[in-house]
Amino acid sequence: MKVTRVAYSRRLNPGKYAALVEQARRLGRVRSQVWQRYGSVAGAALSDRQVRDRWLTVGTHHQFGVLANAWKETVRDAMADIAAHREAAMIGVNRPCTAAPPNKPSVSACSPR
Repeated sequence: MKVTRVAYSRRLNPGKYAALVEQARRLGRVRSQVWQRYGSVAGAALSDRQVRDRWLTVGTHHQFGVLANAWKETVRDAMADIAAHREAAMIGVNRPCTAAPPNKPSVSACSPR
């Protein structure tokens, strides 16, 4: 289930609003990079902690310019979205049933799911 959080603020000055917009833009780059790097087969066996540890080791996290909690939570959220999309894409495939062979009428040609 996807949840969207909406925050309301009173008397938000233009400077604070600009800072929030900039942080959202930077975290969008984090999310985009997670999807590009790990949204396919390359990330199928990785957890969000493995991605986080890899980024900490290599130094990828420095290019984003956001606080650690923010980018780590964004990585965790993006990896959860990737896993949810992967699970949703896996559906059972049934072979069509064909008529039973004439010499063995009790044998069904339908495969179980």
